This record gives sequence, C-alpha cells and structure tokens, in this order.
Amino acid sequence: MTDQTETQEAMVFHTVGNVGPERVEYGEPLESLFSAAHQKIKEADVSLCQMERLFSTRGCLQYREHNTALSRVDPENVKSLVFAGFNVASFAGNNCFAWGPDALLDSIDAVRSNGVQVIGAGKDIAEAREPAIVERKGIKLGLLAYNSVLPVEFEAREGKPGCAPLRVSTYFEPQGYQPGTPPKVITVPREDDLLAMEEAIRKLRNRVDAICVSIHWGQEYAPGVLAMYQPVIGHRAIDAGADLIVGHHGPTLRGIEIYKGKAILYCLGNFALELSPNLTAPPKGVQSAPLPSRFRQVEPGWERNPGSKDGRMTMMVKCVIGKEGVRRLSFLPAYTNQRAEPEFLSRNDPRFQEVLRYVEPQCKQLGTSLSVEGDEVVVFDAARK
Repeated sequence: MTDQTETQEAMVFHTVGNVGPERVEYGEPLESLFSAAHQKIKEADVSLCQMERLFSTRGCLQYREHNTALSRVDPENVKSLVFAGFNVASFAGNNCFAWGPDALLDSIDAVRSNGVQVIGAGKDIAEAREPAIVERKGIKLGLLAYNSVLPVEFEAREGKPGCAPLRVSTYFEPQGYQPGTPPKVITVPREDDLLAMEEAIRKLRNRVDAICVSIHWGQEYAPGVLAMYQPVIGHRAIDAGADLIVGHHGPTLRGIEIYKGKAILYCLGNFALELSPNLTAPPKGVQSAPLPSRFRQVEPGWERNPGSKDGRMTMMVKCVIGKEGVRRLSFLPAYTNQRAEPEFLSRNDPRFQEVLRYVEPQCKQLGTSLSVEGDEVVVFDAARK
C-alpha cells in the first residue's frame, strides 16, 4: 500500500510506550531527546505517548512510592514532548500520584497549556475517565486511558485527583503437594472498574470512527510474560467497541494479539525514558522496589538508560484509520542509545532484525503473523483481505 493510498481520506495515528524527559536535569537542549525521531513522529496526524514523569516543583513523596527522584521533573521538560510532535499524553501510570495531588494537577496543566491533550488522569474520577476526541481529515479518533498497576490511593475518586483505575486482585493457587512448590498466580480484574471502562467505550462509540484504549498493565520485569488478567481486559474492551488496545509499563516489548479483527499490543516498552541524574535512596519508611539481578546490574556507560539489553529495543505503532475503523496496523522498530534517545531503524540495519526476532515469537504464540514492508512491520492490512 502506497503512502498516498494510506492517507487518502484517512487519519494516521502514532503511539509509543513509556516517555520520561529529564533534559533540564542534565542541562541539555530540550529537543535533544527526540532529535533522531521527531520527524518520523510528526508524520502522523495524531501521536500519543505514555507519560512517566510529573512536571512540577510542588508536592510531597507519597508513602507507597519508592521512586524518589524518578518521577518529578522540571516543568520545562514538557517542551521535549512538544518538539517531538506528541499531541495526546496519558498520565494513567504507576508514577501519576507519586508526589500527591498538587504535582499531578500541575503536570496536567503544564501539558495542556502546551497544546497536548491529557487522558487517564484528572482532578476527579469523572475527568480521569474523560476521553480525548481528535478530528483530522474528517476522521474522529477517541482515546481513553486506564491504569492496572497503581498503589492504593493513586486512583481518582469523586473529589480526589488521580488516575482512571482498572484494578486487579491477585490470588495464589497451590500446584502439587510438595511444600515450597511455586503457586499458580491468578489475577482477576475488578468488575466495577471493567464495567466503568465498558460504559465509557460504549458512550464514545457513536461519537467517533475509531477508539484506542491505552492501558498501563502487566509485569514490569518479566520479559515476554502476560498476566492472566490482561487478555480479559483487552477482550472486554474490544467487545464493548474498542478498535485498538495499546499497553505499556514494562521496559521490554511484548506480543501482539488479534481478537475479533482488532489488535491488542500488550507492551510497547520504553520509548524515551531516561534515568534521573539526581537519583537518591528511598527515605526511611518508604517502600523500595525489589528488582531482579539482571535489572540491578548497570553496564558502564548505560547509567542513563539502564536495565537489560532487551529494554533498548522499542517501537512506534502506526495506525491508518478511516471512516470504517482501522485499515492498517504496523510498527516501526527502533532502538534507544545510551542517552535514552530513540532512533528508528531501516530494514537493512541489523538491529531491525533484532527487534523483529524478539517480538515475532511472542506474536506467534498469540496466533499473530508479521510481515515486513519497507521499514515497517505490518500486523494487518484490511486492503489485503
């Protein structure tokens, strides 16, 4: 399919995973985080990112939040997002309430004042569940965002700021009779939150041509693993009328499932998430987050973009949307460097094949086949059917 055919009476929508600019803290130009990626991001009519930082100088660290210097940054960092070309941002993440209500509300105001719409969080539960509706070329796209990895009190309620929750209960079932045998972990989404999500999707359905639901979920440090609750939520969202589910939270890419002709991208990984130069130990009494040894070991030179090498692989999803819904879905493989800066890859770059080899087996396990066209990996194309 040619670019002209793709965009004829259609909207191009881009979405990426975790983003957290800290250029001010490093004393570097605000546009430098996306210097290698902004032109490609801006080729879309609408671009969405998952926000992992708070743009504020106010607030106090919440008791259940261990990321002391990881979550709050100078508000000027917002301009990195603007330079990149993002015009919608989700704040439905596990860091959204790390510094309390003032920091969250400051962040929402900072982003909106720079022309970027916010989804997934707000001054109360009604605002947190409010969709963003964007219209380009006569096509309307509705966007909603939810969070399944939230500490207690991070959720929005009536009269309380926070994020739109999709909370999950965890149970353990014995496997075998031998003492010490690891149990089966059962995760079940809360029905009241599911019903609220379904209601929001149904209300939005007749107002737009397509609906994207962004969800912060899954196991952060379990590469390739899907929690039991994730397909349940994804399927329920599509049954209610969603056209695309984009997931994030963990630093590594996960598989893609096609359910009733609609895609569930389980995790888009880290797209531009740099570690703070001011990282400090958690204060006394604040919980710390235990990390697997492979994520505690930082390779020399990679302190700004730590973690496993798998986490350096990322992608940007490209969705072509018409009046009839999603016409074509693909992704552009990318790689982040030591400064956490994303770079899109050509198919001739060995790293392109590295990303494809990492994602493709996970997709096959979910029954999804991929194909390469130019510098894109195609998930499905309605024109071929």
